[in-house]
Amino acid sequence: MNTPANDDTQRELEQRALRNVRGLVDKIEDQDALDKRAQKRYLVALVAGAAVLLALLAAGLWIFGTRQESRVIDTSKAGAAQEKR
Repeated sequence: MNTPANDDTQRELEQRALRNVRGLVDKIEDQDALDKRAQKRYLVALVAGAAVLLALLAAGLWIFGTRQESRVIDTSKAGAAQEKR
């Protein structure tokens, strides 16, 4: 039969095991929280990078578009000048 000393020892071992399990669960939860924060940071960085790239692309197209307009030659004036000769 179990004596009171054995019951106390068994109870102490069970409590220690439960504390160990709780500690492991806490570590896992903390690591999951850190992982979620890291994923959010990566997502924010990805979205910000995409926004910067789109802004650069839009600026490049705008600059390229305005330069193209300045290179357009008015052929009606060139044709009129040749007819006068």
